[in-house]
Amino acid sequence: MKISVLLAALLLLFSCTDKDSKQSQDLIVKTAQAVSASGIKTTEFPFIAQPFRTSELSFRVGGPIDRLDVYAGNHYKQGSIIAEIDPRDFHIRKERAEAIYHQAKAEFERIEKLYEKNNVSASTYEKTKADYTTAKTAFDTASNELGDTRLTAPFDGYVGEVYIEKYQDVKPAQPVISFIDINRLKIEIYVTQNIAFASHPTDSVRIYFDAQPDKCYKAQIVEVSKGTTRNNLSYLLTAVLPNKEGKLLAG
Repeated sequence: MKISVLLAALLLLFSCTDKDSKQSQDLIVKTAQAVSASGIKTTEFPFIAQPFRTSELSFRVGGPIDRLDVYAGNHYKQGSIIAEIDPRDFHIRKERAEAIYHQAKAEFERIEKLYEKNNVSASTYEKTKADYTTAKTAFDTASNELGDTRLTAPFDGYVGEVYIEKYQDVKPAQPVISFIDINRLKIEIYVTQNIAFASHPTDSVRIYFDAQPDKCYKAQIVEVSKGTTRNNLSYLLTAVLPNKEGKLLAG
């Protein structure tokens, strides 16, 4: 288990000794063990802070990278361009497909009018219609591929890792960067059976980081595993910590 991390601290989980109490229990993270005057015991656990979301971003098309001024830690708003493949060949394909599409459309409209007047056969009409449909599909595909030369941020977040370099030739679906959302952090704690049994999604977690021993952060439990992990006999407790200003780091 990872004990010492960038934002690691010790988790003290409240375990009420009064079994008849119906109030939700508070789980507390602190750097030392303590017992309050009310008789509430504390137990010490390490935790890891994870990004709320992590995505591996890739292009849907392949080609040489033309734009990549990206470094780990850069922040991007949703929809902002992060990287771009050289679009010149895709522009040419789109223009070619567009010309064929307009020609096929004009021919279909001409044949359609003649067909309505019974001046052409049904087979001629169906062939022209099929050619028009094929041309339109090819044009739509070329337009989409041109748009796919731009890699954009799927949500507000930060660059985690960069896997490629500028001018590198990438393939479709090849990972380009990892992108993380730390507006909220997932707090992961491995706890004992009695703590897991007593913890519920309505409970809260009070967290004190070593770097800010006097600052209390409050997170809400979202999940407690129903079974032990493969390598030990502990249970995974997950809580979510708000981090809108992005001051707390994952790690």
